[in-house]
Amino acid sequence: MENVLDVAKYLYDSYFQNYKETMDQMKMHKLMYFVQRESLMYNKEVLFSEEFLGWRYGPVLASVRSEYLSGSLFLKGKNTLSQESKELIDSVLKRYGALQSWKLSSLSHNEFSWKCARKGLGPSDNGNVKLTVNAMKVDAARELAERKCK
Repeated sequence: MENVLDVAKYLYDSYFQNYKETMDQMKMHKLMYFVQRESLMYNKEVLFSEEFLGWRYGPVLASVRSEYLSGSLFLKGKNTLSQESKELIDSVLKRYGALQSWKLSSLSHNEFSWKCARKGLGPSDNGNVKLTVNAMKVDAARELAERKCK
């Protein structure tokens, strides 16, 4: 299993290399969600252990949010990811990286896991309910089935 901040650092750095701009916080959270979902799709296990919170604009990772708020932006992250993990992250970046942050947020709102975490909350409530891995597995299975139909 990978360290969540190492995954975020690799994603952040790869995004900058590919798009020549820094990644905003919303895009980071949504891409991290899709990385985790891809890991569940293909590896049948999570890539990192931290759980997402079901905030109003989509899934959020508390440790990643802290990095953005502190301004350190993954400076302490290490380059210890496996080649398989890097390839997984690269595939997510290739599939979703060019999409605008708000589009990614909209996509995340279609996810069963996010909807479950938002149950009983109003549209403007951030909420602190975690997305469960079991619910994310439902999202992963649905996405995999949709891709097979294309």
